[in-house]
Amino acid sequence: MFDLGGVLLHLNGPREAFDLQMTEDEFLDRWIHSPSVRDFERGTLDEESFARNMVDEAGLPYDWREFIEKFNAWPDKLYPGILELLDDVASTHRCTLLSNTNAMHWERAGIGDELSPRFEQVFLSYVTGRLKPDADAFRMVQKELGCEAHQIVFFDDNPANVEAASDCGWRSFATKGIDELRDKLKLVGVTV
Repeated sequence: MFDLGGVLLHLNGPREAFDLQMTEDEFLDRWIHSPSVRDFERGTLDEESFARNMVDEAGLPYDWREFIEKFNAWPDKLYPGILELLDDVASTHRCTLLSNTNAMHWERAGIGDELSPRFEQVFLSYVTGRLKPDADAFRMVQKELGCEAHQIVFFDDNPANVEAASDCGWRSFATKGIDELRDKLKLVGVTV
């Protein structure tokens, strides 16, 4: 099971993307706990309301329209070679995707169109209404897959998500980018 941003898809640095005055770790922690982000990525908040809330919540020095532009530019592109890697893994293993994301990013530049065929199942927060690192997101996926916790190997770039998945009994690995992903796949006996 793979996460999207940071694992399969390169993300531009959030400090630069949003003109922030905090570390990337601080940003990621605030991001996954933000009520506005959580509502937006659950699919219960529209784009404009999300952007307006984020400008206020983070005290950003620009308006909501500029935030939307910056937010759209945050995801860059799939890592070179990632589609081939996924094809290799899918030839011998069940491949699934679990991502906290939104329609704007999933549909951007055909990302969803390129990735969907490579996965047996895709679990997107804005569709499922469930978010990592909440345990119910992991339990829902495990139930849908019909397997035991120890059978799931999960790759995510956010330490909080990796820890939460581990707490649910999944074999979980923190990884960023294709090189780290290849290394972690080898650790679990998947040759790519």
